[in-house]
Amino acid sequence: MKRAAAVFLALVMLCFISVTHSEIASDDAEALRSFLQSHYGVTIRMGDEIHDFPLEEYELRVIPEGKSVFLQTLEGNSRYTGLLRCLDDVFSVYPPEFFSRFAKKYYFDGLRFLLTDQILQDGKRIGGVQSVHSGSIDIYLAKDDAKERAIHHEIWHAMDYRIRSDDPQAFDGWALLNPEGFAYTGDFSTIRDEERKREPDDWFASEYGRIDEYEDRATIFEALMLKDEAWWSSRPNLQKKAEFLLEKADPIFGKIFAGE
Repeated sequence: MKRAAAVFLALVMLCFISVTHSEIASDDAEALRSFLQSHYGVTIRMGDEIHDFPLEEYELRVIPEGKSVFLQTLEGNSRYTGLLRCLDDVFSVYPPEFFSRFAKKYYFDGLRFLLTDQILQDGKRIGGVQSVHSGSIDIYLAKDDAKERAIHHEIWHAMDYRIRSDDPQAFDGWALLNPEGFAYTGDFSTIRDEERKREPDDWFASEYGRIDEYEDRATIFEALMLKDEAWWSSRPNLQKKAEFLLEKADPIFGKIFAGE
């Protein structure tokens, strides 16, 4: 009887320690969120807070498959701390006031980041996706799948949408920058993970960019943010596409790179 009581007391103490640790970690997550929102001028929602913002054609999982509701409840928003730190690293490379430039008459809330545990497209996990709701341009990010590359990628999709909301014909000349006779595949299902990152030639930043013009521009923007000068120096045709892209971004977002 005494042994059972001791085991019970130990379990209670373990739960207390876990909850206390979670509360401290959650406080860290909340402090990080508060800093990112005030310093960069974005809005961030996490976990259960994004239930009111569903996505067509995508499944949002706040509790990942195989994880208990009890454990998820104990963790709270602390489970997003790593992604929040990654966001801080990514945001820091953009110029001051960059994120505030997403706001306009129709998107008065500007850019909003919605953090969840998993995002599934046709049953397959993805890192992020960009969408629009009334009053804001949204970027959904998955806790374990959204890395630096994916965040830059979705930021460009948001930029692309913001540019075209001012000028629907902004990218009408884009097709002229592709090889003669080229046609986008339009098929997301045929791109495997290893092909997605493969660098095919001088015209595209990755195979994923061959799907459509939106993914073409987003993968080029990834490369602008992550690839070095040596990588770009051997790709003159891709440089022309990057210059066109930045030219269209400049009236709204200004110079993104020093010396541009």
